[in-house]
Amino acid sequence: MAIPCTGPGATARRRAGRALVAACLIPLGLASPASLLAPAALAAEPSNAAAIVGPAQGLRLDDAELRRVTGAPPAPGSQDASADLAILLWLQRYRTPEMVATTWLLLDRNLSSFSSAVGAQLGGSTPALKAGLDSFMTPVSAAYGVIKQQQARVRPYQAHPELRPCLPPEATGSFPSGHAVWFRAMAELLADLLPERRERLEQVGRQGGANRVLCGVHYPTDVEAGQRFGAAAARQIIASPQWRAFREDPSLQKELKRLRAPGREALPPMLR
Repeated sequence: MAIPCTGPGATARRRAGRALVAACLIPLGLASPASLLAPAALAAEPSNAAAIVGPAQGLRLDDAELRRVTGAPPAPGSQDASADLAILLWLQRYRTPEMVATTWLLLDRNLSSFSSAVGAQLGGSTPALKAGLDSFMTPVSAAYGVIKQQQARVRPYQAHPELRPCLPPEATGSFPSGHAVWFRAMAELLADLLPERRERLEQVGRQGGANRVLCGVHYPTDVEAGQRFGAAAARQIIASPQWRAFREDPSLQKELKRLRAPGREALPPMLR
């Protein structure tokens, strides 16, 4: 089921083009938003200085490439900035209590958020997987944190009092969305380990970011940038010798074998 992009004000919404239509669909995980901005290079300090322990030790991400992929938020007063606000106002008007309730299921950036996609409990019952993924996500968090600080984009509900967020407000910058980064990167890493669950994992990866738009705590372009960043960071990790060694770890392989055990017919339905 998708949110209908019709009703009062439909003509004005259609003028926003493909980006607006996509954003009306992504809160239910049915589409990825079209890009609303062209990536632009950003100056930044090296962000891989975070202390890394575990299997990712020694991993260095290409910060310049991640900044290029992330781009910059729309300029204040631009057409893209106006489209960002129009999407949030429209979603605020048409979101239902049921939609809001589902956003809270992915509030925390926790490995267990992907349990339903895999069909088995993740986290405490998969210590090798959890410790490894936490290790690889350390430089990812450091890298996008630098961009957040540099861009210092004000959250939409702070800039526009007419917006009423339906998830807890946060004090950090808005661009890029940290939830979108985390959920997309984690989905890609898990899919590399469990390719037979890729479609289900990617659905959760999209939804974790889209919820932030539905509830007005991020602009659509924040989430788009976070998705780009997360995917690019995951590609760099997967290509690294640290990740290849992690994949071959006997403890991890034992856990993955157990996670693959449930057949497709035994998997729970995915939330929409």
